[in-house]
Amino acid sequence: MPPLPRVLCSSDVAPAQAATATTPAPGLGLLGCGTVGSGVARRLLASHPGLIRGIAVRDPSKPRDVDWDDFSDDAFDVVDDPSVRVVVECIGGLGLARELILRAIARGKDVVTANKDLIATEGPWLAAFAARTGASLRYEAAVGGAIPIVRALGGALAGEDVLEIGGVLNGTTNFILDAMEMGADYGEALEEAQRLGFAESDPRSDVDGHDAAHKLAILAGLAFRRPSVSRFVGRRGIAGISAADVQTGAQRGLRLKLLAVARRAGDEVEAGVTPAYVPEDHPFARARGAENVVRVLGRGCGPLVFSGAGAGGDATASSVVADVLAALESRERVPAHAGEDLVVRSLRAPVLVRYADGRVTMGDAVALDALVTETVKASVDPSVASIIPVWRDAA
Repeated sequence: MPPLPRVLCSSDVAPAQAATATTPAPGLGLLGCGTVGSGVARRLLASHPGLIRGIAVRDPSKPRDVDWDDFSDDAFDVVDDPSVRVVVECIGGLGLARELILRAIARGKDVVTANKDLIATEGPWLAAFAARTGASLRYEAAVGGAIPIVRALGGALAGEDVLEIGGVLNGTTNFILDAMEMGADYGEALEEAQRLGFAESDPRSDVDGHDAAHKLAILAGLAFRRPSVSRFVGRRGIAGISAADVQTGAQRGLRLKLLAVARRAGDEVEAGVTPAYVPEDHPFARARGAENVVRVLGRGCGPLVFSGAGAGGDATASSVVADVLAALESRERVPAHAGEDLVVRSLRAPVLVRYADGRVTMGDAVALDALVTETVKASVDPSVASIIPVWRDAA
């Protein structure tokens, strides 16, 4: 984790001591009013009139389905407004959003965000900075849409000895794999996901596994109470999956899912994102369409399964609003964990090898990083069509 700088954004900021000396008035500033931001605005305008003090957007003249007449084109003015105590960041990305969040935290203001890219790459550092200034950083909506998994890990399960966490964390890839089960090929399934709004015009973040890796890093950090960032999470995407791969699993009572899992392996933690065959009766196989399924396996609590809408404006807005209300009521905060970044080793699983002539064999457990290499080898060996892990719970 990088050291906390004294100057945290391009403009001058108040010292941390000054930021905590005066508690800002209980108002809210909303940064961004797109799909998620507009959902947040509509909910709060209906349920808590007068709470929103400012809404910053790139183009104030653009028509929006939000009953607000005074949109601002200066997000820094909204953050600096002395009547704003909670800043809600719905801009996304790692540039402007990061600077605005730093500015708010430096002033001791609570921050709520759905920005998984930022939290997965700099979350531990931002949380430590917030703890220093007396602010809170809340990001329930960054993982699992409306599923309250971040709140559960930071609250009810804060004292649990977690052995494993993960599951189906990306709705786009789950929708595509479901469509392939019904007979579509990969290209057709992706086009349908894009048409329905489940996939972006550039789907690489989802189909290459980046999105799931970001979410897994956030969950692993909370579950194992150590700083965690996504660059340590190995990943494979689904772009190379074929209809034959899906059918091979179905013939054996297995469903193909993009899994993102972190679990204890002795004194270490192994983690990874990969397409994997899952038994039809396993909790990970229950996710349908764009749903997410997250399972927490604790030494004391046993397996706990969380499932529901993992994406979409309404689901994400629901989690953002819940975080806003928690911040205003000064309820429990997402903890900032100290220490070295969580060091993970590559996820291990046995593999199903499918050959071009139709033969299928089961191989021994291999690490995900080695599996990536084996997949490259398979691409130049016509006798091997695919190598896909088969998920098995630890004994």
